[in-house]
Amino acid sequence: MLKNIAVIIAAFILPILVVNAQKNQLITDIGGRKTISLNGKWQYIVDPYETGFYDYRFKERSEKDNDAFWNSDVPKDKYDHKEYGYSNNNTLKVPGDWNSQDAKFLYYEGTVWYKKSFDYKKSNASVRVFLYFGAANYKTDVYLNGKKLGQHIGGFTPFNFEIPDSSLKAKGNYLVVKVDNKRGAEEIPTLNTDWWNYGGITRDVKLVELPANFIISYSLQLTKLLPGDNKIEGNVKLDNNNVSQVQVEIPELKLKQSFPVNGNTASINFTAANLQYWSPKTPKLYRVVVTAGNDRIEDKIGFRTIETKGDQLLLNGKRLFMRGISIHEEIPQEGRRAYSRADALQLLSWAKELNCNMVRLAHYPHDESMTRMADSLGMLVWSEIPVYWTINFKSEVVLGKAKQQLTEMITRDQNRASVIIWSVGNENAYFRNTHKLHAYVVANCKGARSYPARFCCAGSIL
Repeated sequence: MLKNIAVIIAAFILPILVVNAQKNQLITDIGGRKTISLNGKWQYIVDPYETGFYDYRFKERSEKDNDAFWNSDVPKDKYDHKEYGYSNNNTLKVPGDWNSQDAKFLYYEGTVWYKKSFDYKKSNASVRVFLYFGAANYKTDVYLNGKKLGQHIGGFTPFNFEIPDSSLKAKGNYLVVKVDNKRGAEEIPTLNTDWWNYGGITRDVKLVELPANFIISYSLQLTKLLPGDNKIEGNVKLDNNNVSQVQVEIPELKLKQSFPVNGNTASINFTAANLQYWSPKTPKLYRVVVTAGNDRIEDKIGFRTIETKGDQLLLNGKRLFMRGISIHEEIPQEGRRAYSRADALQLLSWAKELNCNMVRLAHYPHDESMTRMADSLGMLVWSEIPVYWTINFKSEVVLGKAKQQLTEMITRDQNRASVIIWSVGNENAYFRNTHKLHAYVVANCKGARSYPARFCCAGSIL
């Protein structure tokens, strides 16, 4: 297997792997935050000509345009003309693909507008509120009460937007999401793939409450040293620098240490005595608590090392023999996109019944429940972005989208012990083009302290 892939041992890639600084940085570990679910039934409008988004000259409508589908469909008075309307007669389940929910959507590629009404009151006047999407396929524009929060491109990675206080109401909030799953030559994946192009809001949607200064993400990794050294390094990334230190606690190991904040980041470095390594046979997970000021998150993570030595792959310093299969994010008996813990348990249990200890998540990042379930079950994971077949890497725009999806995939799952390979693509026709993505990884790793992040391109040899 290793003869057909190129593996690059990278180093502290997450703090460095940044395409462009974005206004809404991806917040991780949503399960450890205070959230309000917006899952359930959403009203919808099918809009194949995108008349709710473009005017007759094919320009994006202005924010206050009466015919824009993100504005209220309720007439202000008897003279207010509305040519569209959301109704409980037309609803889709979120999370869920639209293809499997109604026969008319089976082959549909285009735009669907989703609408969700909700009431909301902050638990505390000082908290900040974010709208979080686990994923939506493919191009997503998000509006709240007629105001655009932002746009995300990419169908398999999470994204979030901060909601200004002025945009929230105690009663009758009007959330509209435009989802467009049309394939494109300049998109990732591109026009030509061999998996079903499900459309819709395919993963969870949540409101997230956070303090004024909060933890954006954290990383903890067992460094590649001699077995028994048990040196753990990482970082905690904050939204701003209003706190002077962060605290990391692993109660089971009786470990509790504080680390200074430099800028918006605290570097973590400590030794954990009596550490039990994570492996497929013993998938040990530790409860980890990270605290910064008024923000506190809890997670369960495992510690292990992964490295290559010649043609061997070593897990915790010992040779690893992988028995694996590829899994698409699909529940075959129902013909739908997988999205839940129950779905992840079904798919990984089937793999274990086949005596697998490894799965390749083909050919895109799966729902976060999959990698977390793999942590619990002791299943090794190959996680991949959909740089597939005829991707046009001669285009810098396309390359930028690949970098963004790679960054979002790793940011979300950087603490998952199960993930041993980050794949940058599959069966690409011209390696000289996919090599640009490899070069991007290498260039951003120079001079960094080493821990084993892994990168490969199936079918390619460096």
